[in-house]
Amino acid sequence: MADRDHLADHRLELIMSELSARGECRTRQLAQQFQLSEMTVRRDLAELETRGLLRRVHGGAVMLNRDVEYARRLELASAQKQQVGRAATRLLKSGQTVYLDAGTTACEMARAIGQGLPQVTHLNIVTHGISIATELAGRTPYHLQLIGGEVYQNALSTVGPVALAQIADLKIDLFFMGAGGVDATQGWSNSNHVEAVIKRAVIARSKSVCAICDSAKWGQQSFAPILPLAGLRRWIVDRGLAREGVEAARVAAITLTYAEDL
Repeated sequence: MADRDHLADHRLELIMSELSARGECRTRQLAQQFQLSEMTVRRDLAELETRGLLRRVHGGAVMLNRDVEYARRLELASAQKQQVGRAATRLLKSGQTVYLDAGTTACEMARAIGQGLPQVTHLNIVTHGISIATELAGRTPYHLQLIGGEVYQNALSTVGPVALAQIADLKIDLFFMGAGGVDATQGWSNSNHVEAVIKRAVIARSKSVCAICDSAKWGQQSFAPILPLAGLRRWIVDRGLAREGVEAARVAAITLTYAEDL
């Protein structure tokens, strides 16, 4: 019995480690990754939910207190996210109205903007990311608009009807979109529904959409679909992108822009 309990505790530790790193997980992916049955994974997720460590959703689970995890991931942002964020600023041009998504890669882009863009004299920046606005406020000469609405604390962003109404009045030249995962089957996806709705609303008001996702997002499926893989035409990514991702982007007619080249 003691050995069985030890194994169960070890499984729970593995699941929580995965959740802490990604903020969400899918039952099928956990079963494959740890060579468990899906029934065992579902039972373990139920146990962790009773302990108040996660919330089960259809197909998997999401981390509670994601806002803390967001802050930790922001502080420990990978070199790839920083490269992608900095590279994205090279697409900015004077006179544009651009929308920065909420997320750690977009926050790296905001930090790069705050360090100065000599080639850009005037710019309109819109975002629903609270951390994005915090990075830019008082650090840039550009016009900054933070979308209002309900605060979605798990992602440090604004969402809901008020946010959607404000977005509906926008005319956006370029949307820098983040995603929780991307693959050839589900396309671009996000870990929560409320932000996926916001992203789709911004896409509808944008002339152009550029994905800013590091290579680690390839092959991942999050819970809420945003748009098909071929739904956008440009993706800024690091050179760690797997060959399968490169080929899928080619088939989908997506222009890959490698951060290291910008």
